[in-house]
Amino acid sequence: MQYAVVEYYNVKFYIIFKRDEDISKFWYLSNRIEAGEKLYMRDIYRWCVVHKIHVMSKFVYLKDIPITANIWNYYSYLRAKSEYKRLKHEYS
Repeated sequence: MQYAVVEYYNVKFYIIFKRDEDISKFWYLSNRIEAGEKLYMRDIYRWCVVHKIHVMSKFVYLKDIPITANIWNYYSYLRAKSEYKRLKHEYS
């Protein structure tokens, strides 16, 4: 089993490839990100759910940014997590 990590500010998305086709699908997402396309947390998560690729997310506290920014980013992460549950149910 292989995986990739996509970082979005304080959030790391662990994308797990269970099939060979998942890797080729991920290259598409990777190319979009490298090309500079603006993607939000929910866009990354939704893309994985729609393509039936297993994804986990984790918030990481960053010491090099102010605590207020970390708190705001954590709040945004929690809101996104609640939306992830809805998306997962919607596309299952």
